[in-house]
Amino acid sequence: MKTKLFLQIAAIVISGFAFMLVVNTDYTSGQVRQDQKRDNKFEVYREAIKYLYQIDIANFKDKISGGLADGKPITNYDLAQLLEGIKEERDHTNDNMVALELAMDHLEHFPDYYTHLVRMEKQKASEKLLAE
Repeated sequence: MKTKLFLQIAAIVISGFAFMLVVNTDYTSGQVRQDQKRDNKFEVYREAIKYLYQIDIANFKDKISGGLADGKPITNYDLAQLLEGIKEERDHTNDNMVALELAMDHLEHFPDYYTHLVRMEKQKASEKLLAE
């Protein structure tokens, strides 16, 4: 009786350890897939920014301290908004990396900042034409 009970408990313990190994393996492979997905997203951002603005964000570091986006990954932001943001912020600086950083700060506060900015600029231009 004691031997049978011991074997049942041993089987349960071994099954539990085997289950934990499977769960841990799935988590690890899931983590690897997540890292690859993140790396692929970064490469998409990197290529788009490099193509449009001739800057490589591979080693991007904040130049202006105290911004809302300090230390946050570039991929936290919508790519279209970021590209529009760099374009708009270049009106304020000749440094494309600073323009990128300014865009990230604006997008951290308001995720579709540049959609609204472009809309307001178009509305202002329309109003100006109507006033003439």
